[in-house]
Amino acid sequence: MAMLPNVFKAEDNRGSGFDPIPAGWYEAEATKSEMKDTKSGGKMLSVAFKIIDGEYAKRVVYANFNLVNANPQAVEIAQRELAALCDAAGVDELEDTVDLHGVPVQIKLKIQEGNAQYPDRNNIVGYKKVD
Repeated sequence: MAMLPNVFKAEDNRGSGFDPIPAGWYEAEATKSEMKDTKSGGKMLSVAFKIIDGEYAKRVVYANFNLVNANPQAVEIAQRELAALCDAAGVDELEDTVDLHGVPVQIKLKIQEGNAQYPDRNNIVGYKKVD
C-alpha cells in the first residue's frame, strides 16, 4: 500500500494523452524553461507551454530554440521565433526566461508527421498576443 501526498482526482487529469492536438491557435502559457545541450554540441532553449483554455486545457507542448548552433541559419530562425514569443508575451528584453512564465499567449500548432521511429507530434509555428 502507498499513501499519496495528496488526493488524486482522475477527472482533473484526463485528456493529457500524447496524441497530437489538432492544428490551430490555442491560448497557452509557458510553465517551464531550461537550456539544454544539443547532440551537435550547441545549446537550445526548451520551453514547455500548458494550454489553458478549451478542450485541450492542461495539455503540454514544447518549443525548442537553437540559440547556439554551428549553423548560423538555425540560430537566426531560433532568434526570430524567440522574438515572436517575446512580442506575444509583452517582453522587450529577455535576460531570464522566467519572465515568460505564466503569461498568456496564443500559440499556433501544426502536426509534424512521424515516421517508423517516431509518432506524429505537435510543433509550435507561431505566437501572438492574447486578444
